[in-house]
Amino acid sequence: MSVAAVLAAGSGPWPSHPPAFADDVNSIDAIVRAMYASVSFTEGRGPDADRLASLCVPHGRLIKVHANNIDDMSVPEFVERVQTRISEQGLRGFAERELFRRTEVFAGIAHVFTTYESHTDDGGADHLLYRGINSVQLRHDGRRWWILTILWTDEREDCPIPAAYLPRT
Repeated sequence: MSVAAVLAAGSGPWPSHPPAFADDVNSIDAIVRAMYASVSFTEGRGPDADRLASLCVPHGRLIKVHANNIDDMSVPEFVERVQTRISEQGLRGFAERELFRRTEVFAGIAHVFTTYESHTDDGGADHLLYRGINSVQLRHDGRRWWILTILWTDEREDCPIPAAYLPRT
């Protein structure tokens, strides 16, 4: 991608914020694809921190909802947690992919419910880790889409993903 294409996306009102690739933020489809790509990795490298940060507003939040509590993180805190897991647990690869999406848009804001499945690679073996739903809140500033929050929860035995949020077979 050319420098012009990166700079075309700009960093909005935050000049020190990492610039996004224009192709990552020009549509809701593009930013959701980029979100999944930026958290997935191989060879123990970890998430693409700069790309993920460029998709989010500087004060964006990544919030994992557990049965009894939440983990509320900034992008750097999220990346640090994954890096810790790589170094302490030998995680080599992680891939998250979208299974289904429902999108609502009004007046420059969007809410995306996107069902995912995650796989890990802990030394050559690919394992289905979990499935769940990301709730992504977005804003369009007239030039590009921004992620405000990614709120997610994993499917649990006592809380399966409803059929309405799974691909039709």
